[in-house]
This record gives sequence, C-alpha cells and structure tokens, in this order.
Amino acid sequence: MGLTRATLRHALAALRGRDLALWAAGITFFAALAVVPVLLLALRGAAELFGADLVLDGTRLLADALPEAQRPGPALEQLATAALDASWWALASALLPASLYGEGLRRGLAQLAGEPAGAKTGWAGRLGFLPVIAASPLLIAAPLALAPHVAPQYRAGGWSAVWGVVVSFHVDWIALSVAICLVFLATGPSALTRAQAVVGGFVAGAVLTGFLHGFLLFLAIPVDWAFPFAGLRVVGAVAALGLWIYLLHVILLLGYRVLLSFRACEREHTRVAQLAEQQS
Repeated sequence: MGLTRATLRHALAALRGRDLALWAAGITFFAALAVVPVLLLALRGAAELFGADLVLDGTRLLADALPEAQRPGPALEQLATAALDASWWALASALLPASLYGEGLRRGLAQLAGEPAGAKTGWAGRLGFLPVIAASPLLIAAPLALAPHVAPQYRAGGWSAVWGVVVSFHVDWIALSVAICLVFLATGPSALTRAQAVVGGFVAGAVLTGFLHGFLLFLAIPVDWAFPFAGLRVVGAVAALGLWIYLLHVILLLGYRVLLSFRACEREHTRVAQLAEQQS
C-alpha cells in the first residue's frame, strides 16, 4: 500500500508542469494518418489466415449490432470490403502510413520517460510498431470470430445485451492488451522491465477496453455531430472520432507514467532496503 501511494505521488509530481495534453494530441495526429491503414492490413491479414467470410460476416454482424443513432455500420462494412478488394501493391504502400502510429507512440512515450528525441526516434518507433502490425490479423480475428455469438446479444437488449458486453469486453481486453504490451516492449523506449510492461499492458488494456465500450454508448446518443460544422456530416464524424482517439491516448500516457513511477519507486525502495540491511 505504501509503494502504491508513493507511486501515485511520484506520478503526479512527474506530470506537474508537463503538457500531457499536447503529447496526446501529437500521438492522435499520427494515429489519424495510421488507423485506417492499420485496420486495412489487419482485416486483409485475417482474411488470408481464416478466410474472407470471417471478415465479411463478422463486420456485417458487428455493424448491424452497433447503435443506429450515428449509423456507423455502413462505414465499417465499406472498410472491410476495401481491405479485401485492395491490391497487394496498395496494401504494401499502406505499411508506411500504418507505421507512423509507432512514431507517434514512440515520441509520446519517450517524452514521459525523459528520453530526448533524436534523429532515429521516428524510425525506431516505426520499426518497433511492426510487431503490432504483424499481430493485428490475429488480434482482430478474435472479435470477428465471436461476432455471431455477441451481435445477437447486443440486438436483443436487456440482460442479453449485458451478457454480450461482458463477453465482448473480455475478448477485446485480451486483444487490446496484447497490442499495448507490444507497444510498451517494442515501440516505446526501454524504460520498463518485461514483467512491468506485460502487467501494465493488461491493466491499461482493461481501462481502455472499458472506455471503448463507453464509445458504444456515445454512438447511441441521438446528437447531430455535424451541427457545429454547418451540417457537414463527414467533418462532424471525423471530429467526434478524433476526440475519442485523443482521450484514449491521454489514458494510455497516464498509465505509462504510473508504470514509470512504479519502477522508480520500486528501485528506491530496494535501494533503501539494501542500505538498511548493510547497516544492520
């Protein structure tokens, strides 16, 4: 308990005077360039490994189960169709913008770790993000494979919908946590031990998965996203999605800062214990 309190105090002190919001916004910029290419590669990879029917049927079922207030279903189905119809040359070209997500993550996490940015920071992040891209077909295949079981629960409403949320939460939690662990281990700076990266990745994954499920409630709110933008629906949708992605990155950075503070406090606790043992 004492180490936990010390960790939180250390994290708050480390964040004092630091522009966390700016760092999250920077990652969100890179994510805006990379998220669609990453999803295209993930969906096409899942189709190559498990068949096109898994991708098409899974996305169709998930699209039908999503709230209808903002009509996100057609965009999801178009994304799946585009991934399956894209040429190999188009998919190969998608690797570059997809890897930009790694650059953004590397720069943001390095800021928290106090690591100065250098000429190789961007390329280190892009190369370090390749394991996430390589694993993405397997990670996205799990929710698609369970879509026939989860989607009807969502549509049924009531306690059935609650059960559907429980199942989808755990599936998405595992997939997202594996991706975060790879980010902490390979994409970000070497500031954590493997054990800390894995445990911290699954804890952060649980929080982010819950936040993503909250996005489903946000989709169900019958609010016109385009109203502040003079009725431009595409602009409103991009702004709303960008806001949620930005908030996801704020949470991710906060979790990483807590992990860094935990390691610092653990080292200090070990040092003090060793000094006390030597004196005794």
